[in-house]
Amino acid sequence: MSDIRINWEGHIDKYQNAMEELNLDFCILTRVKSITYLTGCFVPWKSAIFLPRKGLGEPVLFTVLLDVERVKAEGQLKNVSGWGPMKGFFWEKKIQSAAKKAGAYNPKGSAPRIGVELGLDICVTGQMLSYSEAQLLKQVFPGCELIDFNDKTERIQFIKEPEEIAMLRKASEITDIGQLAVKNALSERPKGKLFTENEIAGIGTLAMRIAGSNYEWTFTGSQEIGSGHRASWTFNGCTPATNKKVEEGESLLVDLHSEYGCYLGDLSHNYVLGKCPTELKKFNDVYEQLCYVLIDNMYPGNTFEECYQAVRKVAEKEGYANDLFFGLGHGIGLIGNESWPVVVPGKEWGPMVFEENMVEIAAVVFNRPGLGGLRLESPTLVTKNGAEVLPKTPFEVDYV
Repeated sequence: MSDIRINWEGHIDKYQNAMEELNLDFCILTRVKSITYLTGCFVPWKSAIFLPRKGLGEPVLFTVLLDVERVKAEGQLKNVSGWGPMKGFFWEKKIQSAAKKAGAYNPKGSAPRIGVELGLDICVTGQMLSYSEAQLLKQVFPGCELIDFNDKTERIQFIKEPEEIAMLRKASEITDIGQLAVKNALSERPKGKLFTENEIAGIGTLAMRIAGSNYEWTFTGSQEIGSGHRASWTFNGCTPATNKKVEEGESLLVDLHSEYGCYLGDLSHNYVLGKCPTELKKFNDVYEQLCYVLIDNMYPGNTFEECYQAVRKVAEKEGYANDLFFGLGHGIGLIGNESWPVVVPGKEWGPMVFEENMVEIAAVVFNRPGLGGLRLESPTLVTKNGAEVLPKTPFEVDYV
């Protein structure tokens, strides 16, 4: 058990304060990041939280029947109810009953204003309210108004509390342990031994599990290991491990994921086994420059556009502008919080600024098919003095 104490009750208070700003009667929260933020528990099933406004009782988590007792035991919400596709357990009827019990809904009164999380998430684990769920809510709450709460969800979780930062730091320590185990295994491999990508994933996973990680959280294939052509596809941002053998002289990217106390670690590091071709070495050197420029530009008040342009300028100078992916970061926090905000240029995201106590995955995706591919992903805390990279694994490519 961790000795870091997250203020889960304070999380509920933040959500209810935001509800007051929108004049909501209650919220039905379906996003994984909201469910984790309010329960402090891994909830993998299709679930929802009924959250009444202040003074109208406690929140209720609805998850599938078979997981209710574990979630009660391991989570912070003790009011957990099971739902399932059978009479007496239908999702919408359970929610309607909870709203009536809390006094948040009176069928003879005015139609409720219900906060829901709408939108389209790039992650399949996002769980925005679906069309079917919206229709079911409209059936049991006739005339209701569904109010998008998603912007509030994002902003509430954007700036991290000191305890959350401590959890993210611990998760990053665990990914460092995983990368060290991989490096040691590669260094000590018998002559002629070629590891598969899956073996490397297993080596990193075992070391992190021993160190306290509970869950390889990513939806993109657990630990992501890419080598050779699998590391160097254009804009390559997804490399679920395979049984491909890692050959000498080719790019090897090892992207490890940990979870500690519901908070996530995400650390990508790059290797070359044996003799490195001259052209690939030059490519790797430019990648390292890009990493440092990115970190130097993650400071309070700097815009995402300015950060991107500073990094791109280096790639252009070295003749590799077309090999740099335009995304330079994504959000990180607890389970389900793995996209917003994304550091990209343009009118949608470019004007957004780095803020103190945000934690962002600093990311560089740098690929040239036929040559090599590298990836930086490293949780980075924005402080008043600049960026602090939470993992200790260096940016530099390891030549093993």
